[in-house]
Amino acid sequence: EPKKAVAEEPQLDFAVIGFEKTGTTFLLEVFGNHPEITMPVKHSPDADKICVRKEVGKETLKRWIHNQQQEQQQQQSTTNTMKYGVKCSEMIRKPLGIENWADVSSANLILGVRHPVEWFQSNYNYRVMLHHKGKLTGNIPSPHKLTDLHNTWHGVSTIGAQFDKYLMQLGKTSLDRDELSNMLDTLSTPDVQINRNPLKVFIYTIEQLEDSNTTRRTHFETDLQHFLGLESPFDDFSSQAKSNVNKVTYPEYIDICQPDFDDLRKSLVKEGKKSSEWIVNRFVIAEDVVVSNVEYFREKVRAWRDDPCSVVKEK
Repeated sequence: EPKKAVAEEPQLDFAVIGFEKTGTTFLLEVFGNHPEITMPVKHSPDADKICVRKEVGKETLKRWIHNQQQEQQQQQSTTNTMKYGVKCSEMIRKPLGIENWADVSSANLILGVRHPVEWFQSNYNYRVMLHHKGKLTGNIPSPHKLTDLHNTWHGVSTIGAQFDKYLMQLGKTSLDRDELSNMLDTLSTPDVQINRNPLKVFIYTIEQLEDSNTTRRTHFETDLQHFLGLESPFDDFSSQAKSNVNKVTYPEYIDICQPDFDDLRKSLVKEGKKSSEWIVNRFVIAEDVVVSNVEYFREKVRAWRDDPCSVVKEK
């Protein structure tokens, strides 16, 4: 008796896993406009569940991909070339969630970074905006108090800007005893672990998404296209409208370049220097890590050693 064909498990092709406020929503829009990519709409019930690091996330992911495949078949579209992706911009901070994905897919990972000082201001002001829109409850804390994982506000803290510590958990580089100890001491949560997996990582800086150098930007777009295995190119990033741009200001918004935040910036730059050295010298040369325009990337990451507010004043 012939064996019955076993249906293949729905597979996720890629995931945008962080960091927050590094252009991940812009990428969601770019990917959503590509004819070969399907992604859950931002903040839809499916998207929110998929980003949860529990069984419900796995099952929601499988169901969503299966439904998308059926829809494509009903529309008589070619499903073989369709790529399925999700955006979970805080997943980089939850290695167990990435491990869940590694169990059910061979998804490539995409993540962005930016200067820690700029990241802190952008993330803090974004949470302020959410608070005023009624999406966050409680009081708005002073940014001066957000200095460790025990004093964080919806992911905003100076510790959250130590991107190297979170990247270490992806298991793409070997760590010496001091690096491992420092990572564990810094993150000190039950979720901390080295999650070794075969997933490829495409890392970028936010400047690469808005690069004014047309040749370099086109090269970046092409590298990202090839990383995702797409047949057709992306539309020019410079022609894409940016979402998440809030034109309303609130009294609690901070201008981190003001003298009141000198100490905060000093702390962020101090840790940014450490992060930049590890990313530039260790992470980007790892076998599973892909970087476009690597010298430009290194230039922007090395700039974390300097206070961006001082650079602006000098100009």
